Amino acid sequence: MKKLLSKALEVAEQAEVYVREISSNSVNIKLDELKEVNSKKKTEISLRIVKDGNMGTAVATSLDDETIIDRAVIALKNQKSEAIVFPNKENAADVISWSEEIKNMDTKKLTDFAFEQSKRLKDAADDINFGVNATRSYRKVHILNSSGFDKCYEYTNLSLSLSTITDKGFAGASKEFSTGKIPQVNTEDIQDLIKMHRLSSNPITLDNEKMPVIFTGKVMGSLMLRVLGGVNGGNVVKDISPLKNKVGQQLFSKNITIRDDGKMPFGVNTCLFDDEGTPSQNTMLYDKGVLKNYLVGISQSKKLDKDPTGNAFKRTLFSKEIEDKPAVFDTNIVIEGNHKDDKEIIKGIKRGLFITGVMGAHTGNINQGEFSMNISSGYLIEDGKLVGQVKGSMIAGNIYDLFKNIEAVGTKYEVMRSIFYHMGYSPMVCFSSANIVGK
Repeated sequence: MKKLLSKALEVAEQAEVYVREISSNSVNIKLDELKEVNSKKKTEISLRIVKDGNMGTAVATSLDDETIIDRAVIALKNQKSEAIVFPNKENAADVISWSEEIKNMDTKKLTDFAFEQSKRLKDAADDINFGVNATRSYRKVHILNSSGFDKCYEYTNLSLSLSTITDKGFAGASKEFSTGKIPQVNTEDIQDLIKMHRLSSNPITLDNEKMPVIFTGKVMGSLMLRVLGGVNGGNVVKDISPLKNKVGQQLFSKNITIRDDGKMPFGVNTCLFDDEGTPSQNTMLYDKGVLKNYLVGISQSKKLDKDPTGNAFKRTLFSKEIEDKPAVFDTNIVIEGNHKDDKEIIKGIKRGLFITGVMGAHTGNINQGEFSMNISSGYLIEDGKLVGQVKGSMIAGNIYDLFKNIEAVGTKYEVMRSIFYHMGYSPMVCFSSANIVGK
């Protein structure tokens, strides 16, 4: 890395060498049989150079490939990309982003773990067909730049999906877990999964109506995409966020607090520093509904007169590739607030909707908070009980209206899904009123 950096500085004023080592393996079990096994391992290198206020980037798969410098120079001359000053800030020493157990988990151990979960499911309900998918990931990131930054960190993750399979072979109810260590699946999780599956035998069609709605922790990711779009410093700078000049204002209900915690032990996106070398932080976004901060990368920090928050990553909404330019994204979004026991929240609803799955989270004007999503998995609540699975309905609205109507958040946390990726952790959240589009 030092050799490549030195050679790059012969043609540039600043340079950064970014090396990412990745390995992963996954197994898929269906109907108690191993259906698929995959594994991959790769090394990725990115070089960024700065000269005359412009930046050029190129990628390679080997540090010995010095043509990466020539390609970065070509990019610098032909692509207009705003230059930044590469940082060299001290990182926190207490960030726990990996576990030895997951790092060393080979395919056999992963398969044994997945079959163990499959057996637990079958023992709990031998009349239901199940599917289990487990993916183990390891990553090592090393950044060396001309400002003197020379640090690396390791990351591990084990993501587990448990699902039921209908008599027609379609996916039924599901549960997801994702953490830097072995996820804990308790008996209650399995019983909830079975309960949701059995409720599908009673299909229910709704009319257009307003009603209380509960989003489970997993599905809160579809709404948090909109929250993230609002607090994204890049969107604020581009004037496509509705939150410009609104820090300090009460925008959501007092019953919710939202933060982005890149230092959470074993979190789904925990890291020592972001892909620009900025230390990870625990950033308060909304404190009891009051907007407190934006998430900011280096390129937005001067324009917003705010320090970078450690949220610049090589990714887009749909990818996490080495070629992606660092952009503002979440680490571990955490939802807190007016906590109330999950069962008590459901019991308190006369007639409402319990949503466990949506489709179309990527549609609509995300940055403005708009959403219109098909309810792929939802259950009607009547007199405090789940009575059947709702079919053919949608939910639509804007988070800046919806989040003013939060009555309570639950106590049991789930990993939030953001289309293809996980984005943090949330309990269920109960909204007092939402628009449901039925038949």
